[in-house]
This record gives sequence, structure tokens and C-alpha cells, in this order.
Amino acid sequence: MGASDGAAPDPRKDRSAALKEALARSLLVADGSTGSALAALAPEAGDRQQLFALERPELLASLHRSYFEAGSDLVETATFQASARGLERFAAGPGSASEIAYRVNLAAARIACLEAIAAEAATGKARWVAGSMGPGGESPSLGFSSWEELKASYLPQARGLADGGCDLALVETCQDPIQAKAAIAALLDPAGGRGLPFIVSATVDARGRLLTGSSIEAFAAVFAPFHPLALGLNCSGGPDELEAPLARLADVSPLPLSFMPNAGLPREVDGRASWPLGPSEFAQRVNALARRHGIAVAGGCCGTVPEHISALSRLLDDRPRLPPRPQARPALASLYEALPLGACLAKMGGAADTAKNAAFASLVDSGDWDEMAAFVVAQEDEGAICLSLRVDRPRRDEAADLAALVSRLSGLSRAALCLCSRDPAALAAALPCAGGRALILLESLEDAAFSRELLAVAAGSGAAILCTARDEAGSHRGFLHLATGDFGFDPASIIFDLEVSKLPARS
Repeated sequence: MGASDGAAPDPRKDRSAALKEALARSLLVADGSTGSALAALAPEAGDRQQLFALERPELLASLHRSYFEAGSDLVETATFQASARGLERFAAGPGSASEIAYRVNLAAARIACLEAIAAEAATGKARWVAGSMGPGGESPSLGFSSWEELKASYLPQARGLADGGCDLALVETCQDPIQAKAAIAALLDPAGGRGLPFIVSATVDARGRLLTGSSIEAFAAVFAPFHPLALGLNCSGGPDELEAPLARLADVSPLPLSFMPNAGLPREVDGRASWPLGPSEFAQRVNALARRHGIAVAGGCCGTVPEHISALSRLLDDRPRLPPRPQARPALASLYEALPLGACLAKMGGAADTAKNAAFASLVDSGDWDEMAAFVVAQEDEGAICLSLRVDRPRRDEAADLAALVSRLSGLSRAALCLCSRDPAALAAALPCAGGRALILLESLEDAAFSRELLAVAAGSGAAILCTARDEAGSHRGFLHLATGDFGFDPASIIFDLEVSKLPARS
């Protein structure tokens, strides 16, 4: 937990290894709410609560201290809404929102880290600080923003959290996969979090789906390839409302689990939100679910205060050992559903290929995106669950065309996407527009520099790779070694199949 003025060296790398080991070994107790707890402590503050790190640091320090004294192993910074967009209304002029976001996150991280250091010194027990990154209110999948805009908004937040000494980030209350991908991109960016480890936690509705309609299985398929420390659920409802979604996540996630429910479903009492579960009820229910599903990080969200965490920590005083996680199931995903990788290869629609299909090439030349999208999606009626896209045409901007088509298909299609391009820049432009997990087609291994560029793009977007190049002089083995060794790919995410290139192209 370093606390430098800039990007000076800090011991975070060593702490990251210790944190991964801790998460693999036994349960950690997190804190409870920050926002609703601060609202109760300072109801007169209103929106200014978002600036408490600068204006009322002693109040934040007191809250973190209370959670550590209650038994928390990990606390979150008071930065849930502290992206540049989230703090825009406090900005005095152009560029100042990014500056305010950096300053707030830096200060909030330092405040939490100082309390963690004090708690460690007092107890001899490791304490951790997670930088909170919330979703904002502008879902890209619903057309209210873009991945590029959100990444730019998250960059100063990620940099402030990293410079302030956070051990990890918590990308929480995820409602839209594209939004969370933008936060992750900011955390990995050298101008942002510089590789700060992270947990991704979703919020779901009464159907057990994200706001965008994404299933729990799709959520796991999309984010497991980014190698988060854990996948989890928070907010939404109480332990009872989240029991079924949690069970589904526990069934499919190969990664440790985090679980931070509300103190039940809120209700209005005297014009103010109130949560029905007191500390004892909340703790008993979360304790039972944590033990049943092998939760690695258990805490609370809205309506939970230090008393809730104290009760939970007492019940989890033995910090139960964690069971093995299920083996990863290779999958792609649309925005809505996870799709087994093998089935995607067997049921891939190949009509949307400008190199093979004159009718589709004509649509690309015309720039009629609605007709193009309808043409592509029609293959789902013929049984396709993965849709191959190639849009390269003379005198057109392939990157812009591929990004525009992927953006339209992301919300329309229930199939996964396979992107075919010899231009890494086109793939880099299009992949962030996909709400699910895409596949990239690699047709040649002759250009080593191109292979590295493609792997970098795929790794940064969580995509899988389908290689249809012939295995000449051990090229498959060399590419797999490069992908797994230098870029961290799971071997199951690299598929070699010469036959998939022979896709039918209807006219």
C-alpha cells in the first residue's frame, strides 16, 4: 500500500502475489456499504459526499477504521462514483473533471491505506484496500455512451487508485459488460492503473440477469479470460434474492467468488430508504451461503454498516478454507448468453464475408448498416450460433466499418461473433464494441510480427483465437507457446482447425 505523489515504485507487486495467495487459501471478510453509511453519518452532505476524500477525510478514515475494528480484512475506497464523468458536475472547466477524478481517487486511496497500515500494525494481520469503481449511469449497450468514452473517464480514476496504493480494484455493480471492459482497459493501461489487479462484480435483476439482459453464464464467459482475482455479485437484493444467481455463478466460474449483497430489498420509511435485515439476520444468511458455495470474499453492500460486518466476521471467524473451483469451460458469448466453444465452431455462419459473398460485399459498399445487420442475423434462423464477419473492401475504412457493424450486432444478435481481418487496428476498433466474448480468425502464421499484434489485441479484449493456418515446421506449437507464455492465454482459448475456414456462403 504505497502512497506516492506520482507513479513512484511501491510494494504493490509483492502484495499482489500475497493477495492472490490469500484469495486461493481462505475467505476474506470485506466491509459493508460506503455510500449509505456515509449518508447516515452526514445526511446534510448530499452530492458533496463524493468529495469527502478532499473535504472531510477524517470522516472517511473513521468509517474505514470502524470496518477494520469490526473484523474486515478488506475495505473499499469511497470512490464508487469518482470517474471523470461521475465528478463532471464539480469541474470548473475543460479537463478539470479528469484532474478532480485523479485527486479524489488518490486521496481516498491514501486515506484507506493509512487505516489499513494502522490495523495491520495493531493486529499483525494482513489488511487490504480495494479501489471502488462503479458503473455510472451511461450504458454503452443501451446507446448512452461508448467504450472509448468510458475508458477515458476511468483512466484518471484508475491512475489515482494505483498511485494512492490500492492493492486491487473492485469493478462493482456491473450492469453492462462493455462498461466493465472499459474499466478493465483503464486498469491495465500504463496511463491508468498500470496493471492493478481487480475483481469484477455484477448486479442482477429479479430474473438473475444484468441490466443489459446478460446471463450469469455470459458474465462468467466474458470476464474470466481477463484473469480477474475473483468474479462476484453485489448490490441487487439481499442474500435471499441473490442465492440462485450465486449458485449459478459458483457452478460455472473457475475463479474465486466474491459476494456482497444488500441488507435485503430496500423499502421507504418516512421518505428514506430502509433495509430490512439487521446485523444478525444478514450475517447468518451470508455465512450460510459463503460456506455452501466456497466464497472467497464476503461482505455487504447497501444498508450494511460496521455492525453487520462485525456479526458476519464473528460467524466466519474460522475463515473457512476454500474448495477447488470447477474447471473452466471454454465458451464464447453474445451479450446475452454463453455459448460452448465447440458448438460455435460447428454452427458458424459464414455468409457475412466480403471475400466470398457478393451480396454482402454490395451491402458493405452501400454503407447500409441496418440491412447489413439484418443479413448477418438472418443466419441465426438457419441454426448459426456464431457469426463470422469480414468487411474488408477497397476504398473503405475497414476499422470503422467493422466497429459499426459489431456495435449494431451486439444488441441484436444472440449468437457470438467471429471477426476476420488482417488488420490488427480494425480488430482493436471493433472488439470493444462487442458485448460478449468474440472469436478472432487467424488465417496465416507466416508473419510473426502480425501474430504478436493480433495476440495483444485479443488478450486486451478477452477474445479467443481460431487458427486455420496449416501447421508448417511446428508453427502451431510455436504460436501456442507464444500465446500462453507471453500473453497469458488459456490453451483452451486457442483453437487450431483447418476445416472451419470452409464455411458456406449463401448468396
